Amino acid sequence: MEGRRPGVLCSTRFNLALICFLGCVIVYACRSNLSFALVCMVNTTAIDEGKSVTKVSACGTISQTKTEKVEGEFPWSKSTQGALLSAFFWGYTSSQILGGQLATMIGGRKVVGYAALINVVATLASVAAARSSVVFFIALRAVLGACQGAMFPAMQQMWSVWAPPMERTLLTGISFAGTQVGNVMVMPLSGVLCKYGPFGGWPSIFYVLGVAAMLWTGLWFYFVADNPKTHKKIGEDERNYIVESLTESNGHDSDKKRSVPWKSVLTSLPVWACYVGHFAGDWAAYMMATSLPLYMNDVLGYDLTSMGFISSIPYILYFICINVGGVIADHLRNSGKLSTVNTRRLAQLFALGSQAIFLLLIGTVNCGQETLVIIYLTLGIGLSGLQYAGVIVNYLDIAPSFVGPIFGLGNTISCAAGILSPLVMGWLTPTGAKEEWQMVFMVTAAILAIGGLFYAVFADGEVQEWARADNKAKALQEEPLLIEDGEKNGKA
Repeated sequence: MEGRRPGVLCSTRFNLALICFLGCVIVYACRSNLSFALVCMVNTTAIDEGKSVTKVSACGTISQTKTEKVEGEFPWSKSTQGALLSAFFWGYTSSQILGGQLATMIGGRKVVGYAALINVVATLASVAAARSSVVFFIALRAVLGACQGAMFPAMQQMWSVWAPPMERTLLTGISFAGTQVGNVMVMPLSGVLCKYGPFGGWPSIFYVLGVAAMLWTGLWFYFVADNPKTHKKIGEDERNYIVESLTESNGHDSDKKRSVPWKSVLTSLPVWACYVGHFAGDWAAYMMATSLPLYMNDVLGYDLTSMGFISSIPYILYFICINVGGVIADHLRNSGKLSTVNTRRLAQLFALGSQAIFLLLIGTVNCGQETLVIIYLTLGIGLSGLQYAGVIVNYLDIAPSFVGPIFGLGNTISCAAGILSPLVMGWLTPTGAKEEWQMVFMVTAAILAIGGLFYAVFADGEVQEWARADNKAKALQEEPLLIEDGEKNGKA
């Protein structure tokens, strides 16, 4: 099999990675667009937000900012805007496990495709919903979150039948790297459409992204199949290579539908290693995205949002690290220089460790050293992309047959970081003093250290026994009285 191994570039599996990449770009843009559209949608004059505010930072910098008065359509208060923005994440958290479970039952193509179709409808209907009722709009944002929450575990489930074991890091890295491109792209696009777009400005944000999502959904249904066996245009050599490599790795036919052995999953230390490492990485990501701008403003008197292109550099490096890290990780495994588990450990420790170090360094920066903050911020966020070569792909290593629901539960747990980290940050910084912010950075560094060490100790790189066995053998293994029967029947 190794002698006739088809190349990755221009292969059907590589094309699938590119399609997933485009999908992640678009769905993340549909997720984040409201944050920027609200600037044009809300009538700040009506709610008396066009006020001049004078701030004195901990460095003694005095800044006076006047919120621009925007004659938007909607007199929504800050609390209403907050409800609109948070509604997505309530839906997103609720559907992770269900999306992964459905993907194991009916295939990832249908779950991703139909969820993407709902995403199209919800995005295009946003304008009418906003104009009809804010409650309706909040509900629609929750629906948007629910459909997107189902997509990512389902994509992971698809890679369990499409990605040969020695190419997993590269292919999944390319797929999910689109999330960062979507984040970087949506801000300037929304700004242009808000001011110059047709249909009154802000509605064009939803219409343009809705049409883009519609085109991608058509692309998905036309080109994507649930597995190599059912793909109509894949070459025979590539099909055989994928199927044989996965059968050899998994210990069974990777297409076979089986129920999730939740008892084995929830008592598995390698699974919990993924969950703890995933949570720690997401805690730091949420903290960097939401808290660091406040620190730079409160302590250093530096407005991160006014930096334009510079503010996107950390996420460009993040994108690069995801893909370069994937190439390096697969090379280390293919060449035999590192085992799978040691490759995952190295990537995860480097990702979380670098974040912890650069966060602590940010807390030591003195007034007038804004450039140093940007360097530390760029390296901290950028190098964290290496966790895609660590914990994110490790779900596929240890339980490819059940990766959808297991990854879905991991994503659900990590979503708690997005809820808890702002609360902890607010509790630790009642006055916004530099010493308080240093405590925030130390707490985050401690979480990163604990997450990285727990992962390094308990992670595994091989398919777990409960993920290898078929339903019958699994049941026999879990019933002590029937072990003798199980030995007669053997494993599938």
